[in-house]
Amino acid sequence: MGCNVPLWPFILVHIWLSVTGFQAAQAGQWVTHSYAWMNFTIVALGCWTVGQKEMKENCLMLVISLLLGFIFDIVFIAIYYQGFSCNKAVYGNCSGHSEYLWSYIMAIINCLFKIATLIIAICEYKNRGGDVPKVKASVSVG
Repeated sequence: MGCNVPLWPFILVHIWLSVTGFQAAQAGQWVTHSYAWMNFTIVALGCWTVGQKEMKENCLMLVISLLLGFIFDIVFIAIYYQGFSCNKAVYGNCSGHSEYLWSYIMAIINCLFKIATLIIAICEYKNRGGDVPKVKASVSVG
């Protein structure tokens, strides 16, 4: 059973979500620059995977980076999120509060969208001849 969904629309959405999620980091509001490096590395690997269709190694690297990126996104969001209250010391008159919330919401959507891209990247890896092990889980009680 093959997966015939193209990968390039997912990479375009990741470009947009990475840029909008990183807007608040430029002002030093909630995430570090390592968040941007991680997401833009995933975008670069995605562009490489879309560009070279005969290789399966770049697709495997994309799968691994999406998996690690999803885990690190959860860590970044959990550590650096400060809450929805307006902090007068950070925002002054709270005019930057809406940009902070927009950036934070886009980071959450980016994190959730990585799961869909991961599934499509695994299908692409299978289509290129990659070997995905079949996991058989069994539980014995007693």
